[in-house]
Amino acid sequence: MKHNHQSTRRQIVLGSLALGAMATTRWASAQQKLLIPFSNKSLDYYFFVIEEAAVKRAVEANQGSFQATNASFDNTRQLEQWQSLMLSRPAALVSDPIDSQAIVSALRRYNQQKIPVAIIDTPAESGNVAITVSFDNRLGGVMAAREIINRLIKKHGSPKGKVLNCYGALASVAWRQRKEGMDAEFAKYPGITYIARPTEGKLDQMLSVTLATLSEHPDLDAVHAPSDSPARGIATALQQKNRWKKVDEKDHVIFVTIDGEPVALRWIQDGYMDACVSQDPIAYGEVAVEMLVKYSIAGKEVPIGPYENKKYFWEKGLIVKGQTGPTLIIPPFVIDRSNAADQRHWGYVAEKVWGIAYT
Repeated sequence: MKHNHQSTRRQIVLGSLALGAMATTRWASAQQKLLIPFSNKSLDYYFFVIEEAAVKRAVEANQGSFQATNASFDNTRQLEQWQSLMLSRPAALVSDPIDSQAIVSALRRYNQQKIPVAIIDTPAESGNVAITVSFDNRLGGVMAAREIINRLIKKHGSPKGKVLNCYGALASVAWRQRKEGMDAEFAKYPGITYIARPTEGKLDQMLSVTLATLSEHPDLDAVHAPSDSPARGIATALQQKNRWKKVDEKDHVIFVTIDGEPVALRWIQDGYMDACVSQDPIAYGEVAVEMLVKYSIAGKEVPIGPYENKKYFWEKGLIVKGQTGPTLIIPPFVIDRSNAADQRHWGYVAEKVWGIAYT
């Protein structure tokens, strides 16, 4: 009995040591490998390319291992990619979901496996998210409308004139919310003729829609696109109609977009674009990885409260308790002639510092 008791105690001690060793080994492995993959919705737009580059650089800066998947706007494919990535037992996952609701089932599987997930750009509707870093798209639409309205008042002495909104695909959460914000703001001004026309967010459609609208309304005062990349179609249309004029020139068409890509910075600095409401894909990726490494992977909750980093143009934000967990909504900000040369803008960093060509 004494021998059996000693054996049993020895087994318990050895078992405890083994469990401790396993936990230590797993943590050491996580520290060494720190596999943090990124599930991207698409690489068809420069914005998403930079999101991925930001996550990659942040993971590697933390001596981590990085891999990425591209769903090419195919929701089923993204769900399959999440499942495949989970099998590799990552330390955490970062994702920009295609669909806020559809991703919830995959997110809950990660929750069951206790793998922290950071969501950027497109928040999940439910589930447990370690950190969400995103943009208030509706407010972005409101702010873009305000930029146009203020310039119409300056031009006409009151809020009146004609405005074209080349809105994007409504299947996109971001583009739909931007349109809703802009629609609501212009609805307050009956003196403004607000012309909202679909373009699916495509360059060629923005070109054709703008050309057609300029033919119908040669006195068009302003034009808006919810993203910079397809807005190049608007620029081409204005050039073809001899309306590509600088801000202070006669026949200038007020031009305001959203995103803050390199082309918008150039247009503003060259004097052709009035303003751009910017978000920050570099901050999305970097802050998500920062919070995962500093807190979530270590088993801690991301703290609620102020977030400050002067490397970003917006400098300060607030992490709040959202419906899925800690959430940092990066405050939308306006880029115009007064600040377009600031080298903290993500469009400058991506193209000039990181060397990622704008296409």
